[in-house]
Amino acid sequence: MTFLRVFLIARITFSEGVRARFFSVLLLISLGLLLTATYFQQFDFGTSELKFILDFSFGAVLFFGSVLTVVITTQIFFNEIEHRTAISILSRAISRWEFLLGKLFGIATLLFFFCLSTGILLSFLLGIKASELARESNLTENLVNQIEIFQFLGLQWLKFIVLTAMTLCIAGFSRSSLYTIVVTFLAILVCQLQHLAAEIYAGSESMIGRLFAWCLNTLIPNLQIYNIGDQMVLSSVNEPLPSGTLWGICLYSIIYAAIFFGLAVFLFRNREI
Repeated sequence: MTFLRVFLIARITFSEGVRARFFSVLLLISLGLLLTATYFQQFDFGTSELKFILDFSFGAVLFFGSVLTVVITTQIFFNEIEHRTAISILSRAISRWEFLLGKLFGIATLLFFFCLSTGILLSFLLGIKASELARESNLTENLVNQIEIFQFLGLQWLKFIVLTAMTLCIAGFSRSSLYTIVVTFLAILVCQLQHLAAEIYAGSESMIGRLFAWCLNTLIPNLQIYNIGDQMVLSSVNEPLPSGTLWGICLYSIIYAAIFFGLAVFLFRNREI
């Protein structure tokens, strides 16, 4: 059965990722930075303690999560190619799209574990700090929305899945792991700056400029939509998220993850192993 084959590949991929030293190191660094966020707060000027800890922690998780996504996906994919295990797997009754889908699910599970671990620690640290500040200021309101911590990290998990599919797409035609990592990070940079170029061309008076802006908005995912941490978690936020924003980002992520995965299947199908 297709489901069973995909599940077995995903389980093997997850096990391989957990055993990878790179994953362990990045996870420990991320957790360590979260634990030291209070210490780094003394170098900040004029920012509330909770706001600084939140921004610092989210920034650490997003940076190391993105690095982990690209590198571990590339490492696992090319390990299969270089060790010739992909040939033995694909020589059986396993199609190439099932192979890639198993890799995608396995890495997505690994990234879910990463986001969940950092989310639990961050929730614990913010809860303690919020309680201390509430006692000092004699406040009764809840300063931190614990649920929104996991909602935000859940959105980042979806972003990491999009990056995983993007990495598999580039690995589908690449011949080296270094090339895949470099090109993927360049693609991520383009996606981060996409909204700036789209805004510039959207204001153009010419039809060509507006058409180019539409192409940018459609063909290149805008990774800036995931940066909504300033509007979540803290109860003192002045501009709450509009209704339906979270569901819109979820749908956006699924669409682009499916597009990149489809391209990855097409490129990998025509590749000689």
